[in-house]
Amino acid sequence: MKETMSYKTGALAALSFFILLAASYAFSTDDGPLVLRGHIADSQCAFNVHSNSRSHDWMIKRGVYRSSDDKSCTLHCVKDMGGSYVLVVKDEVYRLDNQVQSELFAGKKVRVTGVLMDTKSHTLQILKMEEDK
Repeated sequence: MKETMSYKTGALAALSFFILLAASYAFSTDDGPLVLRGHIADSQCAFNVHSNSRSHDWMIKRGVYRSSDDKSCTLHCVKDMGGSYVLVVKDEVYRLDNQVQSELFAGKKVRVTGVLMDTKSHTLQILKMEEDK
């Protein structure tokens, strides 16, 4: 009886180990590059700091100074309101490591190849960014 319990305990411990190992690989940030299509926005609008639609519509409709379209609103929110450039893909918002490169595509649809560096903060290391037509 004691041998059977010892065997079951060992088997359970091994199974638990492999489940935890598999889970750590499933959430690993070393899974290789991702290819994402979305648009470059600012964190202010994307995280609904002053918008409830994850867009620039609120600022544009109200005629906020320097916010006449997606590009000008993105630039205004980053340069004048303390935001940062982010990639918005449907309902997901990715923080971007290269803010200088991101500024070149402010307000535009893009295709980004990158590596997810941090799953909690959704931080993306940009390997390649190009306009998506």
